[in-house]
Amino acid sequence: MKSKQQGMSMLAALCVLGVVLFFATITVRLAPIYVDYWTLSRIIKDVAAESRTSDATPAGIRKELSGRFITNRIESVSLRDIKISVDKKGVLIDARHEKRVPLIFNIDAVVRFDEAQFLVPHT
Repeated sequence: MKSKQQGMSMLAALCVLGVVLFFATITVRLAPIYVDYWTLSRIIKDVAAESRTSDATPAGIRKELSGRFITNRIESVSLRDIKISVDKKGVLIDARHEKRVPLIFNIDAVVRFDEAQFLVPHT
């Protein structure tokens, strides 16, 4: 009785390995950007919550953000890129930004963070 071979061929194994390596490369390149964004969002939410109890000014918020950026090593966005303005409803912190990351060869990934707007209402 002949036994039938089972398993993947070498070509199929290389294809699977190529797909896994492609997604691993994307993950390694994009993960730091998303971690920075989540940290940035948490920092701004914390500063906004603390500023609600005091009289919030753009200068005070910028000073508070500056210290926390240094402490948490935010590198994907600069404090100069964050717009802080006074609105009718309160102080608006606009941290929307776009980041370009090289993936492989001449292929880049562009990641946009459009939902990074926070409002500190007047007390």
